[in-house]
Amino acid sequence: MSMQTILIILVIVLLLGGGGFYYRGRR
Repeated sequence: MSMQTILIILVIVLLLGGGGFYYRGRR
């Protein structure tokens, strides 16, 4: 796996998982 692939996966995980949980926690 290249550096770019890892970065893309991290961004997707943050947007789908972290982002959703963060929004629910705040609201």
